[in-house]
Amino acid sequence: MREKAIEKINTEMQKDPNDPYAEIIGHYIIDRCEDGAVAELVLKEGKTLKGAMEAVVALAKKERHGNVAVLTPGKVFGEVDRYFGMATDLAEQQRALESLGAPTPDRGKKQKPVLDLADFL
Repeated sequence: MREKAIEKINTEMQKDPNDPYAEIIGHYIIDRCEDGAVAELVLKEGKTLKGAMEAVVALAKKERHGNVAVLTPGKVFGEVDRYFGMATDLAEQQRALESLGAPTPDRGKKQKPVLDLADFL
């Protein structure tokens, strides 16, 4: 089942191999297919990569301010999860984002220095 779900998404991704958005969202879905229950949801009739991308665009239209919409990775991939009916497990979502090299809430934050009072003596 997992292989069929991956094949389905890969086939859709290959329709336009130069679309970076389809590639990113497609790889996210494929990573989520590690879970057999998620693979079943991806294989449901009528659920497609294109549909997931349209759901993200619809969210961006709702979230826009003037002519600008900015969505965090969590919102984008959370919308993909909702589209397919996946439970939005934030820990699982974080692992999938990290596997793609996408910024996560913990990345990019400056590390606080560790200070030891003995350093000042």
